[in-house]
Amino acid sequence: MSDKQEVVIGIMDPNSFSFRAALEGLLHHIDREIKYKGKTYEVVPRRIVSRPYNVLGAKTSCSVILNRGAHWNPHHNSFFHLVMPHSYMINDMVSFKSIDKNTSYGHMHELGLHIPPTWAIPQADYSKLLESDRVDPDLIFPDYELFDLAAIGEEVGYPSYMKPQDGGGWVDVVKVNNVHELHDAYHKIKDKPVNLQKAVDYKEFVRVVGVGPQMMPMHYNAGAEHSHDRYLRSEETAIEHGFLPAEQFDEVCKITKIINAFYNWDHNSCEILVDHDGVAHPIDFANAYPDSNVTSLHFYFPELVKAMARWLIFIAVTGRKKPLFAQYWDDMLKIKEKAEKKGWSYKQKLDAYAEIADEAFQTKEFDKFCKEQLAHFEEQAYHYFASEAFDSIIGESVERYFKFPHEWPNKKMHYKGIHHFWLHCERNRLCISLEEEVEERSTAKADA
Repeated sequence: MSDKQEVVIGIMDPNSFSFRAALEGLLHHIDREIKYKGKTYEVVPRRIVSRPYNVLGAKTSCSVILNRGAHWNPHHNSFFHLVMPHSYMINDMVSFKSIDKNTSYGHMHELGLHIPPTWAIPQADYSKLLESDRVDPDLIFPDYELFDLAAIGEEVGYPSYMKPQDGGGWVDVVKVNNVHELHDAYHKIKDKPVNLQKAVDYKEFVRVVGVGPQMMPMHYNAGAEHSHDRYLRSEETAIEHGFLPAEQFDEVCKITKIINAFYNWDHNSCEILVDHDGVAHPIDFANAYPDSNVTSLHFYFPELVKAMARWLIFIAVTGRKKPLFAQYWDDMLKIKEKAEKKGWSYKQKLDAYAEIADEAFQTKEFDKFCKEQLAHFEEQAYHYFASEAFDSIIGESVERYFKFPHEWPNKKMHYKGIHHFWLHCERNRLCISLEEEVEERSTAKADA
């Protein structure tokens, strides 16, 4: 009889082929037998698929589930709600309900983060409401009052950005420079409640993706025509190491970790604008389903996959329990009150909030686990990302994303070229020789 205890990692990501395939591939490639506190655990990845289930007594064998997309599917959504008490959910269905731009802006402003002036504005067009046979307009519209959009524009200031309150992917985001453009944008977006937010004259646009306590700042080019080009440094340069000074790098990591701990988000991205005076302004940070495709993230992609694998394994093996939603709100608000009484600086407040966030994510325990239980993870991960199996994921991702076959050869060359540079950087960091890589590939072929 085996003494090993099986721990199952469930993976659901129906809309991001490359991330799901690479994560599954990495988890199968590494040593999945882990010794922890006198016990041996076998990590078993399993894909979550759509199937009927008995609502009365729904169960799952998964110790932890990566949930990317269930909020769009009521069938999965209700199942995950049912099994939440018995399985750690990334992200859980309660925290998904808190993904709201306005509440997050307000809460983080209260904590003292540098949120630009922001107003929430009702929708301009109610025609869909008027056409509905389920609504009595006579009961609804007396509760709406007229307002002066121009006055709001003056208070926020120009230039500013108008964007849907529940939007994403830069859809319907409009820059407005004056009151005429403000009115045009408002009536163009029409049937969606919007935010009006003061533009920041920024030096650096940073997007930080967090997975548990692991933060990954990436440079971001919001002006790129296509979303798959936005993580490139420029048209000529894919990546720039050290694009942020060390102090700013630390700050944007702490900001994101604080936000994620506050809302109990294991996986989220935070967009931050660093202005010419070095002030960091979070502008969009309720994104619990961040873009994770290799065609977007290119150089950064393997690091995100590795971060998710480490966090999933840590949860599954240690039996980490999900904190309750809003569990750390009181602690952070007490820090805010203490800071106001004692006249703390912004940095002092940020450091104190970050300590609470590290407690929430068990950062010390996680780092110790990675050092001791995942001692060979980095080298094993390198060999996976250097394998033909991952090379084929890049190729298939290109063919899935780009719709015109004549584009595929150049696009594959582009993404594989960037990935080969990542491999080069990793070889230098880990002191792996090319001979070792060739030997590993030969062994993999023989095993196959």
